[in-house]
Amino acid sequence: MKLSMWMIANRLSPLMDIKTSIRPDAAPVLKSARLVYSTDCVHVYPEKNYVVCSGEGDKIYLYDVTVKEAFEIIQDVFDFYQDWEDGIQKAVQKNDFQKITDSCELMIQNPMNIQDANNRLLAISRHPDPATVDPEWEYISRYGYSSLNAIKAFDLSNSNIDLSRHGVHHFTAADLASLEYGGLSYILEFNGVPCGRMTVLEMVRPANAGDCQILDRIAQYLEPALGTITLSGASSPCFNAIYSLIFHRTYDPRELQMQLTYQQWTENDDFQMLLIQPDSRQNSYRSVEILYGILQHNLPSCVIFRKDPFVLVLSNQILEGNQNLTDFLTAMHKSNQIRAAFSLGAKGTAEIPWMLNQCLFAIKNTDLKTPDGWLTGFAPHAIDYILFFAEKNERVHACHPLIRKLWYDQETNHDETFQTLLTYLDNERSVSKTSAVLFTHRNTVMYRIRKLQEIYPVDLNDPQTRYYLRLSMEILSSPVRLNMESFRDQNMI
Repeated sequence: MKLSMWMIANRLSPLMDIKTSIRPDAAPVLKSARLVYSTDCVHVYPEKNYVVCSGEGDKIYLYDVTVKEAFEIIQDVFDFYQDWEDGIQKAVQKNDFQKITDSCELMIQNPMNIQDANNRLLAISRHPDPATVDPEWEYISRYGYSSLNAIKAFDLSNSNIDLSRHGVHHFTAADLASLEYGGLSYILEFNGVPCGRMTVLEMVRPANAGDCQILDRIAQYLEPALGTITLSGASSPCFNAIYSLIFHRTYDPRELQMQLTYQQWTENDDFQMLLIQPDSRQNSYRSVEILYGILQHNLPSCVIFRKDPFVLVLSNQILEGNQNLTDFLTAMHKSNQIRAAFSLGAKGTAEIPWMLNQCLFAIKNTDLKTPDGWLTGFAPHAIDYILFFAEKNERVHACHPLIRKLWYDQETNHDETFQTLLTYLDNERSVSKTSAVLFTHRNTVMYRIRKLQEIYPVDLNDPQTRYYLRLSMEILSSPVRLNMESFRDQNMI
């Protein structure tokens, strides 16, 4: 295992008195100790009344030891780190996250914890006692999750740092009594998706480059594990529960509820997804990274994920039709050449898993029909989607939002507006014929039609809109769909 002089110093400083002269960016390139100079090795030699340990120009000074003793001490550090790395690999294989934090105590000297992408605690340093660190550290230790107040304060006090980006970030203490220390936050990522984080508090000493390098080495083994394993005793992977919901992965409903709370969302909010893809002629990974950063900065209330070659934006508000957002996307398109699509807006978290395919289809269908188009909603493509792409329940979730609401009101409250609109469309929007078929006064028919357009404005003069509405009605009310199980029993489908 290759070490930096920072890593060597961090190992030695709790054990003996040393002095250092090390560059902030000293890299882990050193392979072993030597009594004569050799590239990428620590050269150990006497000078005055001390021994110098020099690695690529950086130096550690040891006192009251002989050159031979110093050489053995430095070589022991290399052996120690190799054993430590072997232990980390074994601990990860066994999902023993506590052993990982325990093994870092001598080098890091500060409290450390590991959490998954849902802010669930996987391991926390036993020393010092969490109760003696600060109230938030004790809260995490006791309840197994970060507190909502701490996350809010943390986000506000570190608003200039993107703590969702992969890698290590230095943070300051939040403006909250329960958070007393700054430190390091290392965002773990697997296949471009955050899957956890490691946190080190600067309680005992300031963090340095050696601590970051230790976290880098742990992440090398921990990220694929958290990205693929199922934790012992739990049914959900370590991915963020909202991410898991979007991509039809298994998740723990309690963790989804926790993530919604962190976002200050509720499960009955109105949700909509926006999918953005950079121009295919650009460097995909770099373009996605740039778009992700821009969106994180400009849409702080949304949940944003990178999924190469796309960036997903999930909101608990209806995004389509927001003029400020449209202007923002237009400006971004001018300098970044993007393609973007909105899903249908829908109420409740149960609708979220169906939104991604809607966005993807809208982008692809736009490419086929209007190659120059770059911004679209799903509604203009819904008919093609329902007829040629969607399967089973996908058709229901692709139905027009107004029709789904009217259908729900009919089924739950025996509201007659659904049937009124159905009859109205089937009679070529004739109020007289509709009122005759329904045995209802024409004023009542007109009132119901006007009322539904107040709920969800639709252009009934547009043939495609009428077709979408009528197709949605057919899907929702079809006896075949409603009796699907009986058809299966008879082997008819």
